[in-house]
Formats: sequence, C-alpha cells, structure tokens
Amino acid sequence: MNVWDALFSTKPTEPPQFDLLWYGSLFSLLALTVFLAYRYGNNKICQRFFQILQATQLILLYGWYLVNQMPLTESLPFYHCRLAMFVVLLTPGVSRVKQYFAVLGTFGTLAAFVYPVPDPYPFPHIAILSFIFGHLALLGNSLIYLLKDYDARLLDFKGILILTSLLNGLIFIVNLVTGGDYGFLTKPPLVGDHGPLINYLVVTLFLTFAIYIVSKAFQTMLEEKGERRLRIWQK
Repeated sequence: MNVWDALFSTKPTEPPQFDLLWYGSLFSLLALTVFLAYRYGNNKICQRFFQILQATQLILLYGWYLVNQMPLTESLPFYHCRLAMFVVLLTPGVSRVKQYFAVLGTFGTLAAFVYPVPDPYPFPHIAILSFIFGHLALLGNSLIYLLKDYDARLLDFKGILILTSLLNGLIFIVNLVTGGDYGFLTKPPLVGDHGPLINYLVVTLFLTFAIYIVSKAFQTMLEEKGERRLRIWQK
C-alpha cells in the first residue's frame, strides 16, 4: 500500500488495536498538550499552534469526506467533539456557548482517549490521525480558552442541562433523517442500545453531569490559583 492509500483510502477494514503502547503514546501526547496549554497558553505562538493544528485537521478530514462523497451517516459534523472543535476554533470572544463547548471538549478528549472508538481504518489513515490530533488540538484550544476566560457565572447545572438537551435534540433529529449514529445516540457505548428515547435521556444526563463536574473542577482550580496569587501579593 502506498502512502496515498494509507492516508486516504475509502475502504474500511478495522480500527487500530489500542494496546499498552497506544495508550502510553496517547496519554503522553495528552499530558504534553495540558502542559503546553497551562504553561504557555498566553503565548501567541502556542495559541496559533493549536488553532492551526485544529484547522488543518478539520480541512483535511472534511475535504476527504467531500472529495469522496462519503455518506451523510458519517460525514456531517454532529459528533459532540466535532461540534466543539468548530465552536471553540471559530467563535470569537467570550460567551456561554463557547465556554460550554470548551468544557465539553475538555471532557470529550479525555473520554475519547480513555475509551477510544475510532473509525475502521488502519493507522495512519486520515480518519485515525484526525481522531488523535483533532482531539489534542481541541483539548489545547479548550484549555487555553478556559484558563484565560472561564466565568463560573456563565454555566450552572440548569444551563448545562438546557444546552445539552437542545444539542442532543438536534443530533437526535439528524440521526432520524440520516440514519447515522451521531453523538452515539443510536448505539451508546458501554450501556448499549435501549431505544431512541432512553438513549437520548441516558446520553443527555451523563453529559450534563460530566460537563458540570468538569466545570466545577475548573472553578475550584482557578479560585485556588487566585487565592495563591493573593497570598503571594500580600506577602
């Protein structure tokens, strides 16, 4: 198989087998991303690096979908992390929606690496590279935004529940129209398929609690960071 076929083949086979080496590599890259975002998040070069990485990943992936006229069951950006990639990358300024998707992107990247569900193509196919580096870029961009502009007043439990319900409602309709499994609402991983309504409720409640917990973790971390700075200043 030549390099072009390895990268852009349209013939599904099977996804990579995530053994100990895979997990070690993924979490090493994840740790590096967290370090860069935390240590150098205010640096324009670091910010541009993750933005360019995300943009390149999205252009290559959706260019591949478009050129090969991939079916609508898999070529639309209605997975939660894909939506977060677009929102965090393209939405300017500070907003409730951007903060929501940044928190979602942080949790989603961790979840994707702990329990990977990649497309059925061998490494280094564009879909697999997109899965790895797209999530890393999402994590980097999300952390940089949250560490700089997180505002606890923008997201409470009720707000998270409403946004998640609306988002999953949209994805639910897209799945009905296309026959896809966007957002894993048709066949949720781990818990299995229990019918459209139960799947919707399970995924919505799980994501709501997960986003709320991650959001509160950021709030606690930033409050403690602010208190440490205050104590140092007072000395």
